[in-house]
Amino acid sequence: MQERYYLIVNPVSGSGRGKQEFLRACALLDAAGAEYSFAYTEYHAHAKELARAALDAGERCIVAVGGDGTLNEVASVLADTGVTLGLLPFGTGNDFSQALRIPQDTAGAVDVLLTASPRRVDAARANDAFFVNVSGFGFDVDVVHYTEKYKKRFNGMLPYMLGVMQSLLRLHPVPVRVEPEQGEAFDTTALLFSACNGTQFAGGMHLAPLSDPADGLLDICILKGIGRIAFLRLLPRYIKGEHLSSKHIVYFKARRVTATTNAGLTLNLDGELGSQTPVTFEAMPGALSVLAPTPAE
Repeated sequence: MQERYYLIVNPVSGSGRGKQEFLRACALLDAAGAEYSFAYTEYHAHAKELARAALDAGERCIVAVGGDGTLNEVASVLADTGVTLGLLPFGTGNDFSQALRIPQDTAGAVDVLLTASPRRVDAARANDAFFVNVSGFGFDVDVVHYTEKYKKRFNGMLPYMLGVMQSLLRLHPVPVRVEPEQGEAFDTTALLFSACNGTQFAGGMHLAPLSDPADGLLDICILKGIGRIAFLRLLPRYIKGEHLSSKHIVYFKARRVTATTNAGLTLNLDGELGSQTPVTFEAMPGALSVLAPTPAE
């Protein structure tokens, strides 16, 4: 158990479920005799401000309580500081916490918080923008845009699937020049270009089943330009992580890769939109010290 925990809580995460689960977590922390304090976020990027203030106050274990967006904000401040990051995954998707094998139930997540030892995991950058799970461009940017309105009404993967269905109307592959740090550059078309530190996104779509968040590399998954019918046929395999053998998929690992498109395209950064192509994705090996089960556990 850490000497003390400082929890940064997004009370509206998971369509409001986050605050309810947080109160349950507090009861479990109290029962365990844990010392902690907390603060609620009140607006976008507030978690970053709270994390910086906590660092300045000397906190040594800061816990992101919410979804992947809250985690992104807190982790961006803690990267390369040596301060321990904890996760209570109470958001809509909670994708990166699943890559770290953190239980999705409140009791299980609190148990990891109390008993796990810190382990080093990677983060990453897309140009100057930080991400911890997945960044990319193409189809998923439309999905993020449309998903936001469904997150207010639904939890889990449903908002993303509704976003996918609406985004199908805008299916638009783009030419991409891909330049890995090692290996030859190549040209392709991309419906979806993803640089992955975690294994999944969109509430459980396993687009990078071979990813290891602690290997110092990003898993690059490119869905080449295909039509709606071919996409719908591939989607069930994509969700299950069984798509890597498809002729429509390009998949490789790299520490650094640059992607250039004819026009500037907005990036998805852990479910938020920002920066744009051309983009260089780069792993940040061991940037985070996270309370999570070790791979052998």
